[in-house]
Amino acid sequence: MKIYIGFFICFIGLVSCSNDDDTTVVMNTDLIGKWQLIEQLVDPGDGSGTFQPVDSQLTIEFFDNGTVISTNGSLCNMFTVSQDISSGTFSLDNNTINIGCDDDVITIFFEKNGSELILNFICIEACAQKYKKVL
Repeated sequence: MKIYIGFFICFIGLVSCSNDDDTTVVMNTDLIGKWQLIEQLVDPGDGSGTFQPVDSQLTIEFFDNGTVISTNGSLCNMFTVSQDISSGTFSLDNNTINIGCDDDVITIFFEKNGSELILNFICIEACAQKYKKVL
């Protein structure tokens, strides 16, 4: 009888185990989607800069697999207007985007403020871009 009880306990233990090895990453966030550049921070060098409207077709799109792509412009240099595309990854843990540029990977910090997304570039003077969600 003790053997049957032992087998029964082992059987229950095996049946109750689950397979948690699912490697699919799905991000449940309102960051996912396409964002369009609407303003750029302009600073004269004394910290008094403000966001100014821009006419731009630059968009960035965040995907639920942790990747990001810019279209109609590159995130490698915020001061250069180009038709280049840049791509990389983003992290919600530390609010960063890592973009592969010519010889380097640059890190851009982001913050979501209501319906706006602000990208803070690493610069000597303050430099940032503001985006609104379009999709």
